[in-house]
Amino acid sequence: MAKGGNNWANFIDCVRSRKKENLNAPVEEGHFSATLLHLGNAAYRLGRTLNFDPATEQVIGDEEANRILRDADRGYRTPYVVPEEV
Repeated sequence: MAKGGNNWANFIDCVRSRKKENLNAPVEEGHFSATLLHLGNAAYRLGRTLNFDPATEQVIGDEEANRILRDADRGYRTPYVVPEEV
């Protein structure tokens, strides 16, 4: 259960401290919430219903939807790029 407060600041503080136990909420909750938003966005763009398998985190029988949901296939938009050397 979330503890409340400024979640962005809490997340950054925990990244810096590397203390997962200090998070306001489990990271997985954010992952699950974002997944629902990404699926809704993909379904809207494709104009169809998507059948998602939460165990594999893949859209069932829809490679076009799976391709849209994979970062590597979309590429990054400037200036939001990951440099070759970090």
